[in-house]
Amino acid sequence: MKVHVKLKDSDYLKFSEYQLTHSKQGKRTIFLRRLTLPVISVAMIIAFIAFHASTRALIIEIVSLGIASVIWVIGVPEMLRSSIRRDFYNKKNKGRIPYRETSVLDFGEDGITEISGNYSDITPYSSINAIAKSDDRLYVFTDGDKGFVIPFNDAAKNGRKVARLLSEKTGLEVAEESAN
Repeated sequence: MKVHVKLKDSDYLKFSEYQLTHSKQGKRTIFLRRLTLPVISVAMIIAFIAFHASTRALIIEIVSLGIASVIWVIGVPEMLRSSIRRDFYNKKNKGRIPYRETSVLDFGEDGITEISGNYSDITPYSSINAIAKSDDRLYVFTDGDKGFVIPFNDAAKNGRKVARLLSEKTGLEVAEESAN
């Protein structure tokens, strides 16, 4: 089965954002970023205690750093999504689009062959670690931050066929996700 893929900027950005919130690497990044300000806040409070700060100054510091830490922990995922978008548009403005706009995905017996111009790459089915389907896209995740986005733009039936084929070849369930 061959599928012609034409990606837009929004497809790439949705893939990157989905990868951030659903992959092991992305979840770890969010977790570690969430910890930074609370850890620094605790270190500052310990320093204030060690230097015998007044009770009033200590209470003000605890309250203000506590509020800042809560806001930080809640806001980290959106800050990272914003960073992804900003980096993408910086690359695009410099003429370096980080994805192939058009390609053909050939779903063969041993893997997926991606053909784009003079470029050709084979991804074995064994390297696929997750498959997710939204209302308008199929996400196929491989090692690290790589993978495929298959938009359902004009042929949603192909998306269902591809999802079924990938599920059979990899033994993975296709996760249903709502469009964000």
